[in-house]
Amino acid sequence: MSYQTIILEKKDHVARLTLNRPDSLNALNRQMFAELNSALEDVAGDREMRALVLTGAGRAFCASADIKEERQEGDRLLGYMEPNEIYQFIRSGPQGITLKLHRMEIPTIAMVNGLAIGDGFDFVLACDIRIGCERSRFMNAFLQMSLVSNTGATWLYPRAMGVNQALELLYTGDWLSAEDALRLGVLNRLVPSEDLLEETMALAVKIAGKSPVANRLVKGMVYRGLGQSLEEHLPEAAHAEVLSLASEDHREALAAFLEGREPQFKGR
Repeated sequence: MSYQTIILEKKDHVARLTLNRPDSLNALNRQMFAELNSALEDVAGDREMRALVLTGAGRAFCASADIKEERQEGDRLLGYMEPNEIYQFIRSGPQGITLKLHRMEIPTIAMVNGLAIGDGFDFVLACDIRIGCERSRFMNAFLQMSLVSNTGATWLYPRAMGVNQALELLYTGDWLSAEDALRLGVLNRLVPSEDLLEETMALAVKIAGKSPVANRLVKGMVYRGLGQSLEEHLPEAAHAEVLSLASEDHREALAAFLEGREPQFKGR
């Protein structure tokens, strides 16, 4: 499929999805919402893909929604839509992206090349791993418009940085620097901007070289485990072990170990 506002590349079992409206700081318009949802569905359905990298073109990761587009008429954003239309748009557009990122079975990495504001910050947090550089900066932004985040901030922030820090950012709308993001656990790594692409893709390729069967099972178990007791979680871990023991990837891993070579996983 041909896209106008994003770029989707696939190589070495890694999908790289780039928001591509650099002149608008990759602000999200309706076309980009639709194309991101479509591209994420494409990646999720491609069994050859084993990792996803999400990033932005130019000097921003994503500057949230495109205010110029959303303020077409009236004295409020989306004033041209009825309340039920707004609800349906939010559910299928912005929230569809958050959910697709969070539910993606393969590991996901946000490569934060610059500003991540509003929806963009939420999309970063919806990824499993976040790598930034000195240009990375984060902000809620919804508060500036006297709005509440519709893309998951009130669920994602506390899980990434703890309730107290999450509420401070949500109440104040303050900027979060790259250094503070690393300290709080919002970022896994902070690297020089000139090394960001190389280090992020190296990690993605490394992950893609591991067993897709095991990584898919692990990801699902970790996120479900956040809402389980240990007693609830352990039976699921036993079931996952049974499934993985029956996989071709396990047999290949064992054979490679015994033969002193690198395994060649098939994802089965």
